[in-house]
Amino acid sequence: MKRILNEIAMCIVEMDEIRIEECVKEAIEENIPVEDIYMNGLNEGMKRVVQLYEEGKYYVPETIVCADTLYKGINVLKQSTTVEIKKKGKVLIAVVKGDTHDIGKNIVAIMLEAAGYEVIDLGYNVELDFIIEKAIEEKVDIIALSSMMTTTMKGMKPLIKKIKNRKLEKRPLVIIGGAPVSKRYADEINADGYSENAPEAVSLVNKLLSEVM
Repeated sequence: MKRILNEIAMCIVEMDEIRIEECVKEAIEENIPVEDIYMNGLNEGMKRVVQLYEEGKYYVPETIVCADTLYKGINVLKQSTTVEIKKKGKVLIAVVKGDTHDIGKNIVAIMLEAAGYEVIDLGYNVELDFIIEKAIEEKVDIIALSSMMTTTMKGMKPLIKKIKNRKLEKRPLVIIGGAPVSKRYADEINADGYSENAPEAVSLVNKLLSEVM
């Protein structure tokens, strides 16, 4: 069992989009529990990819291809079983009002889903109050905000202030990112975290949720 699960993980690390499907099918045929295939094979592979990124051995393009490989494996798993795969947490992601640049946001959403999170993607040019209400309604763990413009990034501060002033049993954490955004700005507006790119966003979410769960 360990052999095939390690092969699944290595397929993701090595970006082998053909072999990943064969390995997942083999694991299913060996009657390995779906949860083990996902957690100890697919998700383990993506964890190794994030680690390689953090060590400077992989860059953003490689991590995106690894995520695509992971999705191929997940699709085989979904087609072969009715068992629901347990998610690690729920993240709402959106580009703030006035900003229509969503390429970076889309990559972060893909990477978070690949890492095992349920992602609610509200798209771009989203009203701040709608983001807050949707986050509360969906009981998300984290709100991830993106802005690619200095004029629109200013909307992040009032959102954080509003949601921190709400009397909630469990307040969603708020992380921010985007070209004009910095760690200094995140600290200035009391965000719970900042990431420069998609792989760092995954690492940040992992870290924040490990501290509160």
